[in-house]
Amino acid sequence: MKRIAVSIAVLSFCVTLLASPAPEASSTNEVQAIISAQFGPQFVLSQSFPVLTGDFNGDGVEDAAFVVTARGGLQTDSSRFRVIDPSSDYFGIGDPKVTSQFASQYPGGSRYLLIIHGVGKDAWRVKEPKERFVLINLSFDRISVGHIEKKKKVMDDIDLEESGILGSFLYWNGHRYKWQPGSTQM
Repeated sequence: MKRIAVSIAVLSFCVTLLASPAPEASSTNEVQAIISAQFGPQFVLSQSFPVLTGDFNGDGVEDAAFVVTARGGLQTDSSRFRVIDPSSDYFGIGDPKVTSQFASQYPGGSRYLLIIHGVGKDAWRVKEPKERFVLINLSFDRISVGHIEKKKKVMDDIDLEESGILGSFLYWNGHRYKWQPGSTQM
């Protein structure tokens, strides 16, 4: 009798969990709404990567980075955001009008990293952020927030890892994002 009661209790708990919306799903919808409002509806949040938050530009306000794909390709000239290619720039070919035409190495198409520099208490969720960037041609299969020391100040950076090939990171130099091969583990 006890087994039946326990089984019914577990079953009803499972049904309750399945019936209620997952908090992650609503959070994903909120993030997708922010991406669509700030960059346009052609950008779709990738579920395979985390949303990164940190103070990437060193101004004391939280910023955010999102891995996305784009429906219908990428327009390099937009008044909403700046398109930059920091990894190709490192190798001397940094013009996004040229490098955005490169073929994607990923089967599902190109992946982009969107970055929002936040403002005020709402940070990156604010209606009109400080700056918006679309970073193209970055190779990674893992992404995380790291730390870098610049001029005796520790700042957040974005660590990129392409398993078995290369570790690299992105950092804000005060004017734009720079790509650097190597690791910044502190």
